[in-house]
Amino acid sequence: MFLQRSTLQVLSFAAVALCFSVEPPAVGGQTFPSSGDTVPNSWTGPVFKLRQDYPKIKPAVGTKPWKSFNFKTQPVPYLQSVLSYCKEGNVEVDWQLEKNTVRNWYHAPWLHTTPNGREFVHGLTGERSSRPHELDPAQTGSFANWAVGFYNAPGGYVIGQVWKDPNAPNPSAVLFPDGTVTCKLLFTTAPVAQVPYLKNSFEWQANASASSGGPRSIQTVRLLQVDVAVRDSRANTTTGWVFGTFVYDGNAAGATPWDRLVPVGLMWGNDPAVTEPTKTPTTHLAETFINPAVGPAQHLGRAGRLNGPVDNPKSSCLSCHSTAQWKALSNVLPDASDPMRWFRNIKATEAFDPGPGQHSLGYSLQIALGLERFHTAHPSQLTETIAPAAAPPSKKTKPISRGDEDDN
Repeated sequence: MFLQRSTLQVLSFAAVALCFSVEPPAVGGQTFPSSGDTVPNSWTGPVFKLRQDYPKIKPAVGTKPWKSFNFKTQPVPYLQSVLSYCKEGNVEVDWQLEKNTVRNWYHAPWLHTTPNGREFVHGLTGERSSRPHELDPAQTGSFANWAVGFYNAPGGYVIGQVWKDPNAPNPSAVLFPDGTVTCKLLFTTAPVAQVPYLKNSFEWQANASASSGGPRSIQTVRLLQVDVAVRDSRANTTTGWVFGTFVYDGNAAGATPWDRLVPVGLMWGNDPAVTEPTKTPTTHLAETFINPAVGPAQHLGRAGRLNGPVDNPKSSCLSCHSTAQWKALSNVLPDASDPMRWFRNIKATEAFDPGPGQHSLGYSLQIALGLERFHTAHPSQLTETIAPAAAPPSKKTKPISRGDEDDN
């Protein structure tokens, strides 16, 4: 869903600097890099600016339009109200958050390193690639996907508390309040000829690779998927979060591409009682809604749980994000030996692998990945001793990922 990345190699910061001709921020610096790219002198287009003036005082949440709807019985209007909230003031300024005059939104820092780090035009990061036939039955190529995510002011405050000291991040500061919203735009390099429902989609120019691991260059990327998540206290009996996904459908009604986003569904729990790896129809799921009217081809998660077209079908939106903790001990994707450990209803304040010294990151893989990359760059800053988990975790051999290239 929000940050289940494609294969990310753990590189030394020196190697990353060589790849992108950028130096790491000096210890004692007060700002975070917006991108790991070097902006060409000839570039005249937009340049991404990391929104990092995080609120120093906990802000009021303000209007919560989604509270007018019951996400269990009114899932589509709930989702549409959240999407409208995310679009307000952002569409008009091309999602340059610092220019939004309606409400404040913020980015999470330290997603600029590694070959999948933020590119310089729109701050997109590399996602899991789409294999042949995953986006459309006629699709024959494999295409890279890129995305950018952001949090509203309550979420921005929490991010700011974690990174209050930019040289000593504090994972114990993560406690997202009710009304926290995060949104993510996902783009694909797939052409309309391969994925016809992308016709008339919203397009950006980005410094992206067309295939996983390929060289970056300025090219067209098309809006494919939008993810949203809301910290909603009405879901506290399961996870505390409501996750939702939209897919772009060029055949849907609507005057603009943003009007042609169709809800795939939402989920507020992982349906831990559903243990079968596959099962249809999806009406057996009690904590997930899948929109029966969704148009273009898209794959779902384990046993029909919610996922978007970019996501790995072995998992689900909530199951991946439930692993967000510091220090991460388990892989994001379920392992074959005990897959249902990933489909528990972990509370928003609980660590996936509990134990002394373990910190829940409140379902935020953006914070989790930022912490991982910071400590890879500054290993001397990692002084905290993490106790073993109460239950033996799956061996974590790779950094956080949206679904590794060999996992499908």
